[in-house]
Amino acid sequence: MKKKLFMVLLSLTLVFSLAACGGKGNKSDEAGNTDANIDVNTLADAIKNGGDFKDNLASVDKSIGLTRVLSNVDESMVEEAAFYTNSSSSAEEIIVIKTTSADYVKVMTAAFDVRISNQKVACKDYLPDELPKLDNALKYTNGKYAILVISNDSAKAKEIIDGYFK
Repeated sequence: MKKKLFMVLLSLTLVFSLAACGGKGNKSDEAGNTDANIDVNTLADAIKNGGDFKDNLASVDKSIGLTRVLSNVDESMVEEAAFYTNSSSSAEEIIVIKTTSADYVKVMTAAFDVRISNQKVACKDYLPDELPKLDNALKYTNGKYAILVISNDSAKAKEIIDGYFK
């Protein structure tokens, strides 16, 4: 009887100690993807305000920006989107998209690749100093989110984004 009581108390202690270690943060899978619910506009603003940009980025309405900036994207698969675009004097941009399905994020990253490639062609002769930014563009995915940041400091942008997905 004493052994059973000891085992029950030991089990309860273990259960409560494990429960105490659980955080209230976002749950993540083996790949580090979270179940976060992040406002794309808030995140885009944080990247714009905390990142390293030389240009004065302007917000673009989703209905105009999505089709103008990214090709071959099914708008019905985009739940939310936030865009900041350059003033034509740089290649700098911020695109934060929440898709309706984590599976669609792959399509978004492919669209990001096309966008970067098109920008490289456009900047080659007109803004050659911007090419390193495009070479170091940050493409970030997590769950249903796909993010593209073209800036002076991709590491700083990633740091900001990581803060939202912890």
